[in-house]
Amino acid sequence: MIRQWSNCTTKEIAAIDKERSLVIVPIGATEQHGAHLPVGTDSIILGSLLGELEQRVTFPSHEVLLTPLIPVGKSNEHLDFPGTLTFSTTTMYNMVDDLCGSIRAHGFGKVLLMNSHGGNTDLLNVLSRDLRIKHDMEVYVFDWWFTSFWSDILAKVQQSGEYGVFHACELETSLMLVFRPDLVDMAKAADEFPSPQLTDNRHVSIKGPIVPGWKTQDVSKHGVIGAPTLASAAKGREFIDYAVVKLHEMITEVIGTNYKASLSDEA
Repeated sequence: MIRQWSNCTTKEIAAIDKERSLVIVPIGATEQHGAHLPVGTDSIILGSLLGELEQRVTFPSHEVLLTPLIPVGKSNEHLDFPGTLTFSTTTMYNMVDDLCGSIRAHGFGKVLLMNSHGGNTDLLNVLSRDLRIKHDMEVYVFDWWFTSFWSDILAKVQQSGEYGVFHACELETSLMLVFRPDLVDMAKAADEFPSPQLTDNRHVSIKGPIVPGWKTQDVSKHGVIGAPTLASAAKGREFIDYAVVKLHEMITEVIGTNYKASLSDEA
């Protein structure tokens, strides 16, 4: 079963078998996405995909709870562009820490932090280890920007180059054309790519191995990194169908993983 934490009563949450449950904490952002997409794009996409997941899949032997989505993240790299809202590193850290502490206080021992904004990634990876130690719980981080999550479907449908899918791009715009087409203005979509100084070096580039500390204005004049002009609703539907299947597979694997117990069981 998969359902929203907010829709449960206190007695229903108390009655859940905590040994056969997973709590997913969705973490988005509110930040500029160029002239053609709304500032809530990251949160809209994440919330909508989880809605699709809730409708289409099930986990027969486990309870999967979705906490309220956190709609603001660490987005200070976008603050030069109007509309961006951000928490500081410290505030974001403490907020997720407090939330997971509350979840643990009710007996849940496994949490998946599901992130849709690249600016949150490094913080959540560091935080996950601290949460494991502080709250004695299993903490998993899923980030679809700096992992291979979209790779298989992008290999089939992506028309843009290496930096064509990054921010307010072919991928995000396609998803928004399905989830909230009323908020997309394709007449204002414009492709934009980082300077070769940050993409074509042998060692120093946005993707490393030596990564500069950058803000969005260092790599984009108008807030876009990628090729939104190549987006389409047809691609968006393919991305959604792919994501639902992939997320179901991944969450099932998280449910079946119990790394806290692994060494003691071997002993």
